[in-house]
Amino acid sequence: MKANMTAGLPIGRTSPGVRPHSSNAVPARRLLHRIVGHLWTVAPALLSFLQPPASPPARAFQTVVKDAAMGPVRLTGRLSEVDGSETIVLIVHGLSGNAMSPYCASAAQAAAQAGFSSLRLSLRGADYSGEDILHGGITQDLWAALAAPEVARYKHVLLLGYSVGGHIVLRSAVEQADPRLRAVAAICPPLDLYHATRAFDHPARRPYRLHIFRGLDKAYAATARRGRVYVPPAVVARARSCRERDSLTVVIRFGFRSAEDYYERESVAPRLHRLEIPSLVVMSRHDPLVPAATVIPAIAGASRALSTVWVEPGGHVYFPKRLDLGQRGPLGLEHQVIHWLKERI
Repeated sequence: MKANMTAGLPIGRTSPGVRPHSSNAVPARRLLHRIVGHLWTVAPALLSFLQPPASPPARAFQTVVKDAAMGPVRLTGRLSEVDGSETIVLIVHGLSGNAMSPYCASAAQAAAQAGFSSLRLSLRGADYSGEDILHGGITQDLWAALAAPEVARYKHVLLLGYSVGGHIVLRSAVEQADPRLRAVAAICPPLDLYHATRAFDHPARRPYRLHIFRGLDKAYAATARRGRVYVPPAVVARARSCRERDSLTVVIRFGFRSAEDYYERESVAPRLHRLEIPSLVVMSRHDPLVPAATVIPAIAGASRALSTVWVEPGGHVYFPKRLDLGQRGPLGLEHQVIHWLKERI
């Protein structure tokens, strides 16, 4: 299944050789596409938990990030090492995921098949350790992981992030805090946290919010048991929107003035014009969690270092198994993305 590589083309543009549909058919097609987007998001996620994808042999990883407020904060993950590899792929999960998320396993497997080592990192507290809570721009965890002795020996670093993890790796690409960083890929990232949050807080997305909040509440409760939060879990659990939840958790913990201040200060969108590291964004045209309309303006303002692929069909971070992004080698999202990254070393 061939995807469309663009430089941020408007979604409404018709591809060459495709006959435009009549206006009467447009509402029906939009409804069908929305349904398909939900199916591609929910069904593969359920199947992956019932039948987890293959992953390469791995050992436990642990390091510490020094936080100004909390002091030493432990980070964990799964490190898969390939003999003779000079390249490591740092894989970053989505908002309520962790290193054990199925899509992270798929990425590690693809990296191993390409001859690369990989580190599936759990951002602070995502492993339910109660160390701390995270937010959507917490690049400090990535830099701390890359500085760990087991990772510091690698000559080349590639970053691959999913959803909010994709946003974080793009923020890292702009910061360029590690000279070994060669290329970055982000799968379905919310580039503008303000507009993405407003869209995600729409009543139609309530089932997704409830699912993600369950994971976040579990991690938050573990942090509360260690006395490392400022608002009781019972209060946070009553939040019905991302904005409300962020106001009770992220804003207070990390010293933002408000949720809007958090979104403005951490969003990668206004920084993409400074991007110099080759970066790839893979988006679904019908992503039910990160609507295309929240992404297009950010892409339009990005530097030429950013390449964008719009995929149809697909959902949020899940796509057809034989997805073709125009790269040589095996088909499938992770294989194609890893090959794109490999070409930039």
